[in-house]
Amino acid sequence: MIKKLAFAALLTTLLTGPSLAAAEGSAVGVDPDAVARRGSSDRVLVVGADISVGDRVVTGASGRVQILFQDQTRLVVGPGSSLEIQSYLLNGNRADKFAVNALAGTFRFISGNSPKSAYSINTPTASIAVRGTKFDITVQRGSTQVLLYEGGLQLCSGRQCVELTDRCDYGVADSSSSALVTWRDSARANLVRNFPLANIQRPLLQAFRVAGAQSCLTPPPPPSTDSLSSPSSGNPPSGNTTPPTSGGNFTTTTPTFGGNSNSGNVTSGNTTPTTTP
Repeated sequence: MIKKLAFAALLTTLLTGPSLAAAEGSAVGVDPDAVARRGSSDRVLVVGADISVGDRVVTGASGRVQILFQDQTRLVVGPGSSLEIQSYLLNGNRADKFAVNALAGTFRFISGNSPKSAYSINTPTASIAVRGTKFDITVQRGSTQVLLYEGGLQLCSGRQCVELTDRCDYGVADSSSSALVTWRDSARANLVRNFPLANIQRPLLQAFRVAGAQSCLTPPPPPSTDSLSSPSSGNPPSGNTTPPTSGGNFTTTTPTFGGNSNSGNVTSGNTTPTTTP
């Protein structure tokens, strides 16, 4: 009888073990309208809900989920987004493999204790190799956009890759190419719309915010113009210049910069050079 009870207990443990095992992550911040989808079953997410391999986190227009994984990696799933946890192999307090599939929407990724080689992020048009970093991702139909805050990453479309290494680097990948977008490119004007997590961080817990993220949405200030008036710069000093005093006819042009002026051009007429008797 005892043997039968022991066998029954062991069988129960084996059957229920996976469900009792610690989940890979936990939803530490949830705005309503978010579910974890597995197959055809949806589980409404609340603060403290488990997030496991195979779960697809789906948010509605007002939904947002902040996930903390066991290796201290932090992940934000923004409104109107979908992301699947593909694999997570924990070894102590680090993951040997951590792969997610960002299907659509906006996301923030902040790496944890795991080695750089453990992380991989896939989207419908690109793959991202993480170098230990903080960055936002926006996945739209036909394109993947990445805004880097700290660290570095590699954004690839097929075999074509681009490296993001500097703060505020902006990379874009479609199904056939990837490229860095500079401030000279018109696409940069859409940053505020494409990266809402950087623009408004108030709904996020402190650990999921990035200091100065909003500064990456606006162009840097123009270079100083002090050098224009420096004698060593080789450039003429700013302001009006004095015409030569040699004889002959000459005309001076005085530029106007918004002040009142009767005439932009001032003609001095004929002048007679001074001669020494």
